[in-house]
Amino acid sequence: MELESILAGVTAGAPRALGKALSLVESGGARGRELLRGLPPPAGWVPTVGFTGPPGSGKSTLIEQVGLSLLERGERVAVLAVDPSSPFSGGALLGDRLRMPRLVARGGFVRSLATRGSLGGLAAACADCLELLRAAPFSWVLVETIGVGQDEVDVASVVDTVVLLQVPGLGDEVQLAKAGVMEVAHVFVVNKKDQPGAEDLVRMLQALLPSPSPQTWRPPVVPVQATTGEGVEELLAALQAHQRFLADHGHREELRWQRAERRLASVLAAMLQQKARSQRQVWQEAVGAVAFGREDVVSAAEKLLQYLREQP
Repeated sequence: MELESILAGVTAGAPRALGKALSLVESGGARGRELLRGLPPPAGWVPTVGFTGPPGSGKSTLIEQVGLSLLERGERVAVLAVDPSSPFSGGALLGDRLRMPRLVARGGFVRSLATRGSLGGLAAACADCLELLRAAPFSWVLVETIGVGQDEVDVASVVDTVVLLQVPGLGDEVQLAKAGVMEVAHVFVVNKKDQPGAEDLVRMLQALLPSPSPQTWRPPVVPVQATTGEGVEELLAALQAHQRFLADHGHREELRWQRAERRLASVLAAMLQQKARSQRQVWQEAVGAVAFGREDVVSAAEKLLQYLREQP
């Protein structure tokens, strides 16, 4: 498909064009960059919600239930699900279509991304893929991270609302109080609410939250049973309430600015690294100097920057 045809399909919400466009963007090649340059400016605000939490907490099941509930309300829903890559082959199962069959069957769009070694629970191309989905006629975009633990905070840099799932019986409750993902969550979900310890977990989370204030968002704690859909309506109400809070307190423009700043810094760093590596001999000399202790890494980097500045 030609890029013009793909772009037209993206803005029309054609699944085949969307799939092709996401593949081009994820690959990081020249055609993907050209496609991103051709995207129309955002016509309006598209709520984006990131779901994170430990493996086995039920993220995929809950996302499908939330997506189905949104579809029933006449919304158009896309899901971007990040799967872990093999450290050896770089491949990934990309199996979220298998885990969300009802959502796909009823018109939801589901796309998986491989992490390709990216840390923080998100694929490196996730921000670009989200920009592409914002240009399509979706009214909600849901993002599932791989679920790697307390350091999985990158999701907060690409979505408006972060949902943190917890389930009873995972062990040391002190982990809940640690800095990291607890600090970026806007909604807490206790899944498997029928299991022993679920009510205690809800109370513990509520006790850890700050006191309510008119100018700050106090994350609600929502118990759910993802397999049956119990509590999903309450969760959806919490997501909508947070979106209203962002709009009412002028935080949307702040989020746009932060996203643009992070994306610009990320792209600039990647371009700079690519340019440095293209000077193969100079790059190898710098790596060797650091590897064998002839130079510290900061000095080597500064010399590389100076060398690149002097290049025509």
